[in-house]
Amino acid sequence: MSEQEETLNLTYEVRVTPGRAGSDPNAPDWEVLELENGAVQDGADIFNNLTLAEANQIAGMWTKKKEDAGF
Repeated sequence: MSEQEETLNLTYEVRVTPGRAGSDPNAPDWEVLELENGAVQDGADIFNNLTLAEANQIAGMWTKKKEDAGF
């Protein structure tokens, strides 16, 4: 790898949608987002209005897809 190349660190975060309480895991107060080197690069990588279980399921699918791709 040359000095010009950067290692991309993809992570996924489940969090309460900004401005919402997030005290009920069954309420659509949760979002999952993709972080590239710790920051959101594309607003299309944020899925919100999810229950906590839905957000965790999406994060799990994205993580598996990343692992299967060899990242």
